[in-house]
Amino acid sequence: MKKIFSKKILLLMVVLFNTVVAFAQDKVTMLNGEKREGKIIAVRDDAIKFVYKGETLEYEFKKADISMIEFASGRKEVVNAPSAAVVSSNPAARKGKVAVLPFEFITNDGSLDATAMSHQLQTETYNSVKENTTLNQVQDPITTNSLLAKAGLNGSNLMTKTPAEMAELLGVEHVLYGIANVIIQGSSTYGSGVSSINGKSTEKKQDDTKKTKSSGTVFSSNNATVQTNYDTKIDLNFYNDQGTNEYSQSRNSFGNGFEAYRATINYLIKRCPFGTKAKR
Repeated sequence: MKKIFSKKILLLMVVLFNTVVAFAQDKVTMLNGEKREGKIIAVRDDAIKFVYKGETLEYEFKKADISMIEFASGRKEVVNAPSAAVVSSNPAARKGKVAVLPFEFITNDGSLDATAMSHQLQTETYNSVKENTTLNQVQDPITTNSLLAKAGLNGSNLMTKTPAEMAELLGVEHVLYGIANVIIQGSSTYGSGVSSINGKSTEKKQDDTKKTKSSGTVFSSNNATVQTNYDTKIDLNFYNDQGTNEYSQSRNSFGNGFEAYRATINYLIKRCPFGTKAKR
């Protein structure tokens, strides 16, 4: 009887263990500090194939962008150790350097990934600062986000640091904060219709009067496109390492397409104190 009971306990433990393993998830930490949870379905020399938790679509992540993988079994694999950025608390060493923070992203569009968009806007602004200002020491977003992650900071708690503290943490003189409001206004439908006759014409003469008659089938086609309209507003704020707000501007985007934010970011960056179109 005891042997039977022991076997049942052992079987139950095996079932519970297998259940835990089945629901365990792989975790991937990117170099920019993002954490992704799901299932790794393939590992190649230069990339991994990944499926997010609760989804079925396959994604491919380059190993060059991955910091560490924590497998469901508990095994951890360091893919790339984050490079140790040289950060100085000396104001003279920070002179002329600027860092762009991840954006605060506000939307009512449930199909948009707020974290992904926050970093996308950060990268777009980083590129705009490099192209449209006189600042030539722009900290790349990977370094910025790695420093934030090491300090335990992310999109939800960036405001626990003052601008002066943030500049010192990142080793820069200027810190750029951004907010993007991307709100669905509605949708527009654009379409066109074409009709044609596929048939033949016959001619009949009567009393020297010519009559022409057409017969055949009428074909019609309609093409319609539905476009989602967005009301987008971008807010930018430059602070220096003394905590002074050097530039604070907001502007509604040109146009109502989703990617209208790009032109608006460029417009605001060009007119910041270091911009190519700044008032001197």
